[in-house]
Amino acid sequence: MPAAAIARWQDPVTSQLAQVVAAYLAPRVATGLPAIRDALVAALWQRVLVTTPAAQWTNPATHVDGLVRRVTVPRELAGAFDERYRRLSLRFSRVRDDAMEIHNLSEGAAATSCWRTLDAATAWLMPRADEGQVWLDVGYDFTHTNRVTVQAEFDVPFPASNLFQYCLGFRPDDSWHRLQVCVEGGGLRLESVEPLYLFDTLWSMAIWQRPSAQDHEIKIKRWIRCAYTGRGAPYDLGPNRVRVTLTLQRSSLLQAWIGKICRNYRSAFKYIPFWRYVGTSVFLVVLNIIGTLFSSTFVAYAFARLRWPGRDLCFMALLATLMIPGQVTMIPGFLIVKSLGWYNTLQSLWVFSWFGNAFYIFLLRQFMKSIPNDLEDAARIDGCGFLRIYWYVVLPLIKPTMAAIAIFTFMGVWNDFMGPLIMLNDHRLYPLSLGLFALNVDAGGNFGMMMASSLMMTVPVVVIFFFAQKYFIQGVTLTGMKG
Repeated sequence: MPAAAIARWQDPVTSQLAQVVAAYLAPRVATGLPAIRDALVAALWQRVLVTTPAAQWTNPATHVDGLVRRVTVPRELAGAFDERYRRLSLRFSRVRDDAMEIHNLSEGAAATSCWRTLDAATAWLMPRADEGQVWLDVGYDFTHTNRVTVQAEFDVPFPASNLFQYCLGFRPDDSWHRLQVCVEGGGLRLESVEPLYLFDTLWSMAIWQRPSAQDHEIKIKRWIRCAYTGRGAPYDLGPNRVRVTLTLQRSSLLQAWIGKICRNYRSAFKYIPFWRYVGTSVFLVVLNIIGTLFSSTFVAYAFARLRWPGRDLCFMALLATLMIPGQVTMIPGFLIVKSLGWYNTLQSLWVFSWFGNAFYIFLLRQFMKSIPNDLEDAARIDGCGFLRIYWYVVLPLIKPTMAAIAIFTFMGVWNDFMGPLIMLNDHRLYPLSLGLFALNVDAGGNFGMMMASSLMMTVPVVVIFFFAQKYFIQGVTLTGMKG
């Protein structure tokens, strides 16, 4: 592409583009915004360079209008405008009182007239309408500041001190800047304690709620937590009047990345009582590991080291149970649990581990049989009975296998989904695996949130395997004593 020819056309083309852009911006944004105009002109000039054939730059018949017309069609202008013009759009404001009744404060044309900016040099307001919808664009310029503020006052049909929630219908601009909300009225100042990041470009609704018992309930928390930061006469605007202040704070690159990384994790904690589910899973894991290790080692010791009538026959019957699919015993097991009164309790998920596991008993028996009889005979000469031999001689020698069984049990209980799904009906008793399924149902296919929750569930498994891999490998390979 001839650089000299392009340089010759650049000034006249950009000059005409500036005129077109100025006419396009006039009804859409406030006047006196050269930064937006220059950004649009630069973007359209790049489009001219991309879409114009090389031969046309040196063609004597080429005119400025021809170069400009191609990139100033409404679709191109709208695309460049939406890409370069960052703004927060406001559609409606609603409140909820102590009686949980919703009141509409402003919507449509009313929403465009109640808001005002506290600094016209850094923020400007422009009413917009499209396809029957009316809203207010809040444009901002962070060139000389890191914060812009807009404010509105509303009359509410109840005492201002009874305000429970404030709801804002808005459209972010995918800038990842942070929005803070402050509500004053009735002698109280209520301020959000966590920022709302402006991600995506879709219309949505944000809810800010004052401190209440609902913050500690096991339920989906779709609201943003707030706290009282002031009381007294300065925040009393009248018996039925409130003031809402929206503060938009600029996010640095690091803050934006932190917001992107943490958003799904924060949402997961709001949608489900994550730590309660983790605590339930840890409780089940500990009891199952202790029960499995105690019962399986004790039974395996009886099969491997003790001599009693019918031992081999009982062992064959034990091995036969390994051939029964779990689907066959699922319904009988449920009926047993229900007849015991353990349905919808955690007992149904850990008590049966104290009756041994056939595969683990077989694994431990084979390991115990490799222990030399001389060790057992020496302990018996010293006066040890079979229980002391089990505790002081056998158990220390089978630690690698016990570690492997503990890891297998941990992974089985931690990831168990079918058992809790059948035995539990109260979401307060859910372990983490079933809680994540509830999150998938409630979140409506929010895959980012699901991936964040799944990662947090996977991390403990990876960490435990990393620190216990030595014992895990020793137990699986069944390494015996070395002479």
